[in-house]
Amino acid sequence: MPVIELDVEVLCSLIGERMPPEDLVKAISELGADVEGVKGRTITVEFFPDRPDLLSAEGVARALRAFLGIEPGLRTYSLAPPAAELSVDPGVLPIRGCVECVDVRGVRLDDDLLKRLMEMQEDLHWALGRDRKKVAIGVHDPSKTTPPYTYRAARPDEIRFEPLAMPGAELTLGEILEKHPKGREYAHILEGFDRYPVILDSKGRVLSMPPIINGELTKLTERTTALFVEMTGTDERAVGKAMNILCAAFAEHGWRLSKVNVKYPDRTVETPNMEPQTRRLSVAYANRMLGLTLTPAEIKTCLEKTGYGVETDGDELLIKVPPYRADILHHIDIVEDVAIGYGYGNFRPELPPLSTTGRRLPEDARMRKARSAMLGLGFTEVVTLMLSNEEDNYRKMGLSGNAVKIQNPISEEQTIVRTHLLPGLLGVLYLNRHRELPQRIFETGDVLRLDPESETGARRERRLAACIIHHRANFSEAKSIFNALLRDLQIKGKVKAVKHPSFIPGRCAGIEGRGYFGELHPQVLTNFGLEYPAAALEIML
Repeated sequence: MPVIELDVEVLCSLIGERMPPEDLVKAISELGADVEGVKGRTITVEFFPDRPDLLSAEGVARALRAFLGIEPGLRTYSLAPPAAELSVDPGVLPIRGCVECVDVRGVRLDDDLLKRLMEMQEDLHWALGRDRKKVAIGVHDPSKTTPPYTYRAARPDEIRFEPLAMPGAELTLGEILEKHPKGREYAHILEGFDRYPVILDSKGRVLSMPPIINGELTKLTERTTALFVEMTGTDERAVGKAMNILCAAFAEHGWRLSKVNVKYPDRTVETPNMEPQTRRLSVAYANRMLGLTLTPAEIKTCLEKTGYGVETDGDELLIKVPPYRADILHHIDIVEDVAIGYGYGNFRPELPPLSTTGRRLPEDARMRKARSAMLGLGFTEVVTLMLSNEEDNYRKMGLSGNAVKIQNPISEEQTIVRTHLLPGLLGVLYLNRHRELPQRIFETGDVLRLDPESETGARRERRLAACIIHHRANFSEAKSIFNALLRDLQIKGKVKAVKHPSFIPGRCAGIEGRGYFGELHPQVLTNFGLEYPAAALEIML
């Protein structure tokens, strides 16, 4: 989860009241964050990734002002009519077809605020932008540009400009992808396109090459007094929410915001849209979810402490959701904020009204027996994540295939549900490669396999995997463990040679449909950064 550092002086300045660090820590914890520590005048806080609006001192201060009763309720934002215009060329729409802009005046920057602005930009790239794939942000000093602006696609060799951090070096768009550090890092986003996005002013000067790099021309300095912010991406909602979060942070400093006319080929849109979203919440539903008996007025107070605008309407509440909240997708998300406003410390734990006796599920019997057998054989049990990625799950193992994919993964390391256990064990061995050998580890757990005949399109399989690594690990060692498991679990079947891409040819065997064992292929070991031979097995329970 994202971790940010909050300066107590800056935070108090934004809140508008001086508060001792211990009071700030208590209030931030009650918002649902994990305070990792306080060092001097710095508070280190870990927030959930679904609250990108809290990944800055400005966002935390805004939330605390509402929560502490200093400024409860909905914060409204007044934007001046469009002060600039950006035209979108049809050729850029298939590449990065969503764009929003805002013009900001009355800006006052110092070195610390400039650094925090850059950090907020990168946090939004991570939290909402999926490392710039869905959202990329460009913040510019417009004093050296002449509107109106144009957003279009250009050939790799058509345009040259000085990219940020390389003053004096004019590069083509194609050269930036090859030579600039940011170009090499994010070139994969534009892979497969023969044209690249650029934003130009009316004189053809380059502001940025989204989603790669800004131009040196519009670099921010402490003398900057105005900002032109452009956000491009592939997800209209994500672009809009990222823009609203940034604009709400600007408003905390009293900077003046003006809309920008974004002219698409078929329509003109005024951006950003900082109007709150309206939802209805049933009082009975909220109480049922929380196990409380709050009145509409009490729920209204709770929600105002978390920044909502609320009006009572009989047994329902008419709720205005702040425009910077990207996490409100369902009524239950609002109920969670009712709980925060009520105070988690005010909930009274109660025993369930029914008296029941728990017992283990029958299907766990073999797993328990397998775990006991492995411990008896001298193995150490580990637990790894069910979520994996195609690189570890398939390519590093020399395999290919399809897995259950996560629709909105929080990171590139957790994009699918694992289909086998061995990659997780090899990852554990990599993390412990500095420890003495031999190492003998195992795991029992679930994997998910695609199955079109299943009701959900996938089926769960319970498996056991084990791995041994030392300078003489071999096929015979894996075979002896495999046979011991067959005996202890009373699994019958004929063991015969098996071809498996993860194992050395001729040194892999198993029972068809039940499991396999052998010596891992040297390339697999290299892929996982391991330097010694390893033997492994995986068996269905």
